Amino acid sequence: MKKPIIGVLARSFMDEKEPCLGMHEAYRLAILEAGGIPILISPTNPLVYKNQKEKESSRLTLGERDDYYQILSLCDGFLSPGGCEFYDYDCIVLKYAFENDLPYLGICLGMQILGGMDSYLKGELIDQTILNDTDIEHYQPENLSVHKNQILPSKLFEIFKTEEITVNSRHHYHIEEKSFFKVSSRSVDGLIEGIEIPNKKFMMGVEWHPESMITDCKEMLKLFKTFVDACNS
Repeated sequence: MKKPIIGVLARSFMDEKEPCLGMHEAYRLAILEAGGIPILISPTNPLVYKNQKEKESSRLTLGERDDYYQILSLCDGFLSPGGCEFYDYDCIVLKYAFENDLPYLGICLGMQILGGMDSYLKGELIDQTILNDTDIEHYQPENLSVHKNQILPSKLFEIFKTEEITVNSRHHYHIEEKSFFKVSSRSVDGLIEGIEIPNKKFMMGVEWHPESMITDCKEMLKLFKTFVDACNS
């Protein structure tokens, strides 16, 4: 059987003082283990993204968008990973997936992008997240087990088949509830930790990092397998 190609959006970072665009190995390995073929989606404009202070300066021109669509047309689905900054090319992928009903999995920042879809589909690049202010410290990158999440009736519940899971946590910000998405998970302090877009094949976001939990919690692989299977249908 032909395996689905999963486009993973590139994130900017510094490596030995050099700016880079890439993906963490955990995403690549999770997709491979789930039965997909990961490819990196990088923007088609000649910019060093780590040096971009203003989101407006990173917008793709019409010609650069045409080049970008060539990459997107190769993909059966998209994974929008965690990170610190989102750009115009993130919103282009989100709109492409939404309009073509292609599977989309957002993780951490990727979920926050999905949660702002009502604005980002209009081309607005304003950060809509809210700084965390609860009894739980949600940025604990060194810990694999930080807090419990309630799983609400949803596709996410169908995947995990449980009302409560324990997750890691690496985010300083969260999203507010909006009418266009369904909340599928909340942390015990009430923050939204999972959302999905109704009436789509698979458009889902989670605030924790399941790709980092697979080794110690095989249940997390179910999320990636369901996503990859949707990309193959």
